[in-house]
Amino acid sequence: MHFMEALDAIDRKILLELDLNARIPETELARRIRKSREVVRYRVHQLSEQGIIKGYLTWINVAKLGYQGYKIYLKIAGDEKEQKEFFEHIRSRQDVFWLGVADGAWDVGLTFFAKSNEEFFKAKNELFARFSGIIFDKKTGILANVYTYPKKFLGAAAVKKPNLLFGNVVSNEIDDIDKRILGQLFHNSRIRLVDLANRTGVSLEVVRNRMKKLEQSGVIVRYAAVIDHTKLGMEFYKTFLYFDDLSEANEKKLLEFCEGHPNVIHVVRPISPWDVELEIMVENYAQYNGIMRQLRSLFPHELRNIESAIMSEDYVFPARKTMFD
Repeated sequence: MHFMEALDAIDRKILLELDLNARIPETELARRIRKSREVVRYRVHQLSEQGIIKGYLTWINVAKLGYQGYKIYLKIAGDEKEQKEFFEHIRSRQDVFWLGVADGAWDVGLTFFAKSNEEFFKAKNELFARFSGIIFDKKTGILANVYTYPKKFLGAAAVKKPNLLFGNVVSNEIDDIDKRILGQLFHNSRIRLVDLANRTGVSLEVVRNRMKKLEQSGVIVRYAAVIDHTKLGMEFYKTFLYFDDLSEANEKKLLEFCEGHPNVIHVVRPISPWDVELEIMVENYAQYNGIMRQLRSLFPHELRNIESAIMSEDYVFPARKTMFD
């Protein structure tokens, strides 16, 4: 029996609410769960002790700070030492927004961010040259945007429209105080306001006002619990969809399918050889394959090809030391 089967309705509801908004006050969380604060506090503590909740992350949209997003997917070879050097390098880079490790259509997925195409062009070429001995296939693309959904497979909830990452580049000006706040929130989105004020050296009122401004400008997208899907017995798949006809009507149909499907957690819209990426969490491959059959049935003539990879590792800002620290 895996944790997903062992979790009761209360635990699932807690996880979903914290995935929707990790900063939800304890009293409000208790009200929604219809349990006492003490019960909720104990349950959250147990979920953390079991490693199901690994922490609390703030989703930061770097496009609202003037950065464009770029995708790189690699097939790599090399011995253990060479691969270790490669991953250590990637985890040291502060211009990497996302790192994924997988088996299937590719081995390594990266999302870079840069102020210009020229800046990314240089970074990409330097990376490929430095590790040319182990990179034997590569694909690149530019990010249009990413739709992010909560983990709806945890249970029913009043889910709003998806959050948007990347998208149109806007250069919102932020100062050192904003950076300190974002740095602290990234590492713990559930941090108490009083602790956030103490760590950033400003007043509670300043922290509260700055956070509101960062939320309104779209820099802060969402506060979410970091949930270890493997502890829930879930598998994480990346799906690459190749369409012969991704018209506006067909894309709308695809997005409606994803919004209504409990297992789709992200929809990535790139400018690349593939047309759309889906990120899907399921209990097993049979369930994943069933979703692929649904997609083929939904687009019997338009969907030309599907490539898949099963994720083994997944990191946002893998360096952990972000641009805000």
